[in-house]
Amino acid sequence: MKKLSIKMKLTLWFMLFMLLLSGIVFAFIRFVSASETRRNTENALIARVGENAQRVEYRDEKLIIGEDFVSYRNGVYCLVFNEDGEVRGGQVPDEALENEALREGPVRELTVDGEEYLIYDLKIDEKRRDIWIRGAVSRSGETIGSAGLFRAVFISIPLLILLAAVGGYLLAGQTLKPIRVIGKTAEEIGESGDLTRRIPMDENGDELHQLAGTFNRMFERLERNFEAEKQFTSDASHELRNPIATILAQCEYAVENASGEDELYEVIGDIERQGRRMKRLVESLLSFTRLEQRTAYASFEEIDLSALVTGVCEEQKDLPEKDITLTHRVEPGVRMRADATLIARMLTNLIRNAYRYGREGGHIEVSLSKNEDRIRIAVADDGIGIEKEDLSKIFNRFYRADKSRTYAEGSGLGLGLSMVREIAALHKGEVSVTSAPGEGSTFTVVF
Repeated sequence: MKKLSIKMKLTLWFMLFMLLLSGIVFAFIRFVSASETRRNTENALIARVGENAQRVEYRDEKLIIGEDFVSYRNGVYCLVFNEDGEVRGGQVPDEALENEALREGPVRELTVDGEEYLIYDLKIDEKRRDIWIRGAVSRSGETIGSAGLFRAVFISIPLLILLAAVGGYLLAGQTLKPIRVIGKTAEEIGESGDLTRRIPMDENGDELHQLAGTFNRMFERLERNFEAEKQFTSDASHELRNPIATILAQCEYAVENASGEDELYEVIGDIERQGRRMKRLVESLLSFTRLEQRTAYASFEEIDLSALVTGVCEEQKDLPEKDITLTHRVEPGVRMRADATLIARMLTNLIRNAYRYGREGGHIEVSLSKNEDRIRIAVADDGIGIEKEDLSKIFNRFYRADKSRTYAEGSGLGLGLSMVREIAALHKGEVSVTSAPGEGSTFTVVF
């Protein structure tokens, strides 16, 4: 059996709800109508009996019924009884209504041959003699006034349900149309592999609009991941090409030309250095990719950033590079929620970058300060600086300006600053740089 579509399910549910609602409304109308009709009928009965009571009297010891006495009108019958309970005028549809004992009081019900009647007895004290006026009305007459209403309801309810079903079906189709668009677009993206495509969205901002936005963000993430994979493969193959070529060349040389143990040891040493470089490159690439894709586990906790920055600076200030001096200005008591290991790695990368491109006998200054809700870490050097055209590219993976390469041939992988940016972003921070060729650079991270 073919399963019902969501549109049909919504339509059927809408119809069932309308049927239930219509049934409740009809029952309520019937109850209210019956109660109101009963009250109106009783009032009409009492009023008719009261009017006729004014049209009878004893005159000269004789019961006189006026000509304006109404025996029957609008379903209400009336009888006149003398003090002995004998019928002296009026009419009723059944003799049993005459024989029913007279009893003054509220309107009461009487069943005669399966027919229900409302009867009302009124006693009149006329010249010390009693006169009874009895009114009677059939209960079936109560529904006469409401029959037209019920008939109209019975006719209109099915029509309303049909109109609601048609309207619900069309509305459901229009409402679910974006879902079909989402499904079709996702299927086309899956078939074509084109992750640059997006689901078209209107501007109404409803739940389906939000769903489409969620899918588009997912496609953007998939596209970034896919591009990152391609970039990782390209970067890794490019960076590994040279050490692999060197290793192969050294192996070939050793096989063909090595003449003694010393020369073999020298070749093996070169191979070991290139192998370690490859290992360091792969580990750095994997770490960077995990950071970039947010798959690396980060342990966020409240840390004493002042103590951490001071500790890193103390560790790095004795590096024997170009006789450069490292100093630090750290505001005490600065705390933030962060991964201490990643923050230390970020600061270490910035300091080593400053060493690498600093000038002989130069100076590096690390500073930490807090202003209201902003925390600022800066690493400034007086080294070679960065050309203006290179400033926007230095945070790209494996990017190294030509001048920088000249000063640091083989010493860097080109991933340090990229990792700084990713660590800062992971902590909701931003990194920026100001630099001038020959005057030095200042890298600033703001949280």
